Amino acid sequence: MIKRINWSVFLLLTMGLIFCGSPWAEVVDKIVAIVDNDIITMVQLDKGTANYRKKINAGAYSEDQKQTMMQEVNEKILNTLIDQSLTHQEAQKYRIEVSESEINKSMENVMRSQSLSQEEFEKALQREGLTLEDYHKNLKKQIIQTKIINHAVKSKVVIMESDIVLYYKNNKEQYSGEIKHHLRNIIMNSKEKIETVRKQLEGKKDFKSLAKQYSIASNAKDGGDLGMFEINNFSDNIKEELSKLKKGQYSNVISTPQGFQIFYIEDIIFKGGKTYDQVHDEIRGILYNKQVEIKFKTWLESLKQKAHIKIML
Repeated sequence: MIKRINWSVFLLLTMGLIFCGSPWAEVVDKIVAIVDNDIITMVQLDKGTANYRKKINAGAYSEDQKQTMMQEVNEKILNTLIDQSLTHQEAQKYRIEVSESEINKSMENVMRSQSLSQEEFEKALQREGLTLEDYHKNLKKQIIQTKIINHAVKSKVVIMESDIVLYYKNNKEQYSGEIKHHLRNIIMNSKEKIETVRKQLEGKKDFKSLAKQYSIASNAKDGGDLGMFEINNFSDNIKEELSKLKKGQYSNVISTPQGFQIFYIEDIIFKGGKTYDQVHDEIRGILYNKQVEIKFKTWLESLKQKAHIKIML
């Protein structure tokens, strides 16, 4: 069975690792694609597929499998090179440039984030089959692409407050964390008698004192203390009643197999939960990045439709 490529990882790698130098600086043995005023050569394609070719050749695949996998890799790498060529030409149209200080600062940030010295960084590049010069040129292209995205796409992205609210509501479980209720209860065999106890609660009588006096449960001596619970573990009728209550409130009389009960919310504990205000900026970032990705793909597709692209692979 042919092993499929993980293209989400693949694309990230190719965007970060492909060296797409000027074709006129290479010894052109074969042109594999023409993209408007630019060309892509076999040298560039081979450079981009080198690591994947090594891994495929080292794998325990049949020759047919290797051929199929390499065809997939070549197509994906070539498409990425075409995308890079289009964005680079668009950047030239708007005279978008990158200074040496920008490139060096970006490289320093990468080394700092990975806690790598200059020597360690260069060795890491060597393991990927890259030189420092390769990485420098590639980084320049990445920064140019970021700038053209900012120019053509990001300025058109608008995130409404209502979008953020809707996302929070639709993903509330992700932000709710763990909610536990510290409960007390009073259990009695007679509904009539427990109703009289509830009236005493309405008269501001202390729940713990009433539990000690009237409850038939074994925890009566502790003021009806049940401890901490997630209310989802209770039966539907109890869960429905407790979900309406806040800290310091007590329930209506509930009929249960153990007898007639009144529950009291001693406390509600939130663990790991986040309020809307706490995640507002995080959600805005998620929605913003999604919109940028969608608009960038649409923008890139429009460039492709207007461009003269000829593939000769």
